[in-house]
Amino acid sequence: MAGGFSGAGGRGGGEDFYRAFLAGYGALFFSPRPVSGALFLLGTFAANSVLGAAVLVGLLASTAAAHLLRRAPAEIEHGLYGFNGALAAFAVFSLDGPVGPLHLAAILAAALTVPVAAWLIDGPWCRKLALPCLSLPSLAIGFPALLVLAWAGGFEPYGGTVMPPYLVASSLFDPHFYGAGMRDAAAALGGEWAVVLLFAAGFLAHSWRLLLHAVLGLLLGALSGFAFLGWYGASNFMFVVVTAAPVYLALAAIFTAGGLRSFAFGAAGVVISFFVWFHLGLLLADFELPLLTAPFCATTAAFLLLLRFAPNAAAAFLPRLVPLHRVGTPEQASEWARDFAFGVRFWQGIAGLKDRPWTEYASGERMARARELVRQSRRVAVLTGAGVSTESGIPDYRGGAVAWKRYDPEHFRFPRFLESEESRRKYWEMSQDFYLLLRTAEPNAAHKAVAELDRLGKLEAVITQNVDRLHQRAGVPPDRVIEIHGSEHSVSCLRCGLSFERETVYRWILEGMAVPYCPTCQGILKPDSVAFGQPLREEDSERALAAVSGADLLLIAGTSLEVQPVAALPLVALRRAAALVIVNLERTDYDPFAAFVFRGACGSILPELCRAEGG
Repeated sequence: MAGGFSGAGGRGGGEDFYRAFLAGYGALFFSPRPVSGALFLLGTFAANSVLGAAVLVGLLASTAAAHLLRRAPAEIEHGLYGFNGALAAFAVFSLDGPVGPLHLAAILAAALTVPVAAWLIDGPWCRKLALPCLSLPSLAIGFPALLVLAWAGGFEPYGGTVMPPYLVASSLFDPHFYGAGMRDAAAALGGEWAVVLLFAAGFLAHSWRLLLHAVLGLLLGALSGFAFLGWYGASNFMFVVVTAAPVYLALAAIFTAGGLRSFAFGAAGVVISFFVWFHLGLLLADFELPLLTAPFCATTAAFLLLLRFAPNAAAAFLPRLVPLHRVGTPEQASEWARDFAFGVRFWQGIAGLKDRPWTEYASGERMARARELVRQSRRVAVLTGAGVSTESGIPDYRGGAVAWKRYDPEHFRFPRFLESEESRRKYWEMSQDFYLLLRTAEPNAAHKAVAELDRLGKLEAVITQNVDRLHQRAGVPPDRVIEIHGSEHSVSCLRCGLSFERETVYRWILEGMAVPYCPTCQGILKPDSVAFGQPLREEDSERALAAVSGADLLLIAGTSLEVQPVAALPLVALRRAAALVIVNLERTDYDPFAAFVFRGACGSILPELCRAEGG
């Protein structure tokens, strides 16, 4: 009943088909993995072999139709078509009649769900509203198929799939449903432990949290059913298993970001789903139609639409909707929520720091003395880090504000980059995300303050750990900027040394070249920034050492001095009797040895510190 996807591309051939149809059945239970689908399929056969065979027919027909229609491999392998085919087969086999015609009808119905699902995925439902297609395709095909079979073939639904005639609008809270006889009838429904264990294993193979949420969804469904219809409601398969538990999983664990708000949202969905199930069941019973997944689909779609269009004032009370391409396990939803919350806090922090005057960070007397030290210095070396560029919208890698944590840092190590095609692909994926920020960033007040030192004739050099070239764009001559960690704005071949503008390689990747290679010698291309484990360029290191050694003041801005070997440069300055001035949000190891330490935003402090006399 999922509708988003975050899977990888297809593999082709038989393996692709086998994985896709098993993942399709797993997706029916929000666990789109082949091993989960296989366990769920075994559980279905253990419960009812005829139903298990019907599911196989639906999965095979819908997966084959998706391949014939040339749908995206990632969509097929993630089960977006298979699970609706299985549900269409379920719908057909909710009728009682000869198995042969039902199998033929199930094949046709399952195949027809594919173009409906494709229309939803390609159309405004998924693209504009960014909502999952849920079980809408199977309902759009299933109900008409049932009507045709009932009208043309005389088929009738099984009693357990249709609301019983003794249920009426006044049945809620009827004492009869709370009696001992009803309790005994409910207790007789147990005993299918093999089925329970196979389904539990299927959930566990995908995510242990998903298994816990599934158990919690069943309990909430049973409690809600009992509250309104006693033991009948607590044990009704169509409500507890087909409606309440999936509603809870969708709203609390899959399509929202997790946490207490998601739990409350999912629990509210379970309660509302009872009334949808009850009244929709009474309506469909008049037409002798089974409920299928209509109550689940209606409730879940309504709640997700509420999240999509809720006013900003309600954001504090509602969970956050996970983007469709990030839908996965509950663990992944929680990780996305943490990264998103960190990003929001990051930008809020930047917004708060950017406009704060330097007087909130230092007294006028201390600033005057530090400014005088800068004015008296003849050769000022400046060492900058990420904190200088954060106010331009470029987050610190260590802070993780652009969801860096979703990338495995092992892929970014230089030896892995050289030896592994997969690591190069992951590296370029991350680098593309980062470059999107760099290409639109503008120099801020901190960069312009450093450029002012050059205009005053005091700047020896800027040694920057940043790879954004914002110092040059602020007006510092390129020959005075030492990019000790390289630059993301150029790309070089590691074999022949040919250099490319990053914009060119950026376009290659957008056009489908996931891992670019040198067009001249087919060597490995890499951005000119320094990767983990990659040696610094000897020429840049020599220039940085000479600049610090020849300076009478080292101005350190926006770095916590934790990354070696650059973090040891202040020691070189101290041993040459140069003064240190540190501007940073956090403490550094060299604070006790500095002439002045200003703990605050670089964009607020550096302009005051570096301004010309009388400026």
